[in-house]
Amino acid sequence: MSLYKEQKAAKPKIEDVAGEVIGGDNLKNLLDFLGFLKENKLTPRWQSCNSWKVMCKNKSVCYVNLNDREKFWMIRHSQFTRDNWFKDYDNYITDDKLKAFILDNIQAPPCVGRDCWGNKNRMTILGKEFDAVCTCWPLTVKNPDGAVLEGAKMLILMFKDFIADLSAASKT
Repeated sequence: MSLYKEQKAAKPKIEDVAGEVIGGDNLKNLLDFLGFLKENKLTPRWQSCNSWKVMCKNKSVCYVNLNDREKFWMIRHSQFTRDNWFKDYDNYITDDKLKAFILDNIQAPPCVGRDCWGNKNRMTILGKEFDAVCTCWPLTVKNPDGAVLEGAKMLILMFKDFIADLSAASKT
């Protein structure tokens, strides 16, 4: 049976699969990140083979992926190019460390396994112009640790606040 079919049948939790894919500090950092998500009432739900989606009030916060071939884990965000609910975000990203984290981790095409149409994706993000931005996963961090992992956590908390404000605004 293929890994996809096995996971589709079981819809495993990421922590039940991670030890088979990564180890050492990378596993420790992933488990720390999963603890952070749990503390903030964000639960990764199986999406597809080695991919778990984190949602808040029906909005995508991030994906957490395992790469069993190259033995790494990553956090992926699509909000800067694909999620039309994430507008006027500049007002929420005021912390200089968070801005630096975002700008340092914007990914140019091609992304993992996909061609993002070359230089067609010119964008301005937080006042910085990029010649080409990956439209699939514009912000991806692999095996994050230290300051990068803390930046990823800050970004997720910002998304959570942004989503809460959107939800509150839609109720009024």
